[in-house]
Amino acid sequence: MRQSNFFNFVLFLFASLFLIMVSSDCAVAKDGSLTFATTTPPKSNHEIAAQKFVDTVAKKTNGRINIKHYGAGSLYNAKSIMPAMSNNQIDIGLLHVALVGRRSPVLEFVGSFGALGCWESYEHYYKFLDNPRTREIASAEFEKYFNGRLLAAWSFGTSLIGRRDKAITTIDDFKGLKIRTAGTAMATMYKALGAIPISLSSKELYTGLQRGTIEGAGSGVSRWRRSKLYEVAPYLTVDPTIPYFSMWIVINNKSWSKLSKEDQKIISETAKDLESWTRDYAAKERAEDFAFLKTKVKAFEELSSKEKAKLVSTVKPVMKKFAKEQLGDQYQELWDLLEKSK
Repeated sequence: MRQSNFFNFVLFLFASLFLIMVSSDCAVAKDGSLTFATTTPPKSNHEIAAQKFVDTVAKKTNGRINIKHYGAGSLYNAKSIMPAMSNNQIDIGLLHVALVGRRSPVLEFVGSFGALGCWESYEHYYKFLDNPRTREIASAEFEKYFNGRLLAAWSFGTSLIGRRDKAITTIDDFKGLKIRTAGTAMATMYKALGAIPISLSSKELYTGLQRGTIEGAGSGVSRWRRSKLYEVAPYLTVDPTIPYFSMWIVINNKSWSKLSKEDQKIISETAKDLESWTRDYAAKERAEDFAFLKTKVKAFEELSSKEKAKLVSTVKPVMKKFAKEQLGDQYQELWDLLEKSK
């Protein structure tokens, strides 16, 4: 009799634990609570877009979906957010384009860095990125490497190249230049231009330029303004190698599967709508930052159409070889998509 009671007790305990686990596993579906982490600077277009995303989803679902936004790196930094996404520790994350590319050569290429210097215009890259097949390829990579579903690519901005001594006005000005690089693709591209790549983190940019460890560097327009890099490199040139690069907004697969079809549609469409918004805002922000920087620097230049064409023709064969080595079987399709997007 005692054995029977003990067996019944154990059976009841296991059943209770099972129900608790099921209830816990379905928490997102029941109360609509989702966590959303971003790592971009405060007041940047991505942080504004993130709040718009939260507010819009809440409005469209009449408060059924409650997204808790942890902004500006308050929960994870640009590196730690990636394993957090892969390990189901965050529901939605905005992942850094360059760091994502370190895990996946395909995403490095789709994120523009794997083909630096090969984009003939900003429109060229957007057409490539907006191709349904490009998105399909990117989505498969996020499934594979991040256990996530790609929602959208939010535009962040373009880049400037600064020098300590003079502005870059021709591609010959790259020859012998000690320039900061981040990653193998960028180093490969600058070598093709005759520059000397030096690896430095973004945190070392100011002191590296100040001390002469590097003579030049490329970085986002907003960083040149907000980190006051123009103080140590007052000769600026609009970067002809990088288009409007984007960050990836991704939702964890487990979190996605718990949502109803209706809520999945709302979240997906809202993220995609804000993709267009970030492009417009990034262009507006870029113009404002340009106007500010022009009042602070000794020179602010842009390569002529002829020089841009020379840069592309110089870099392209080298980057094509690099892409072939990195992408393997996926090289031809991705390169064809790049060419067809001109």
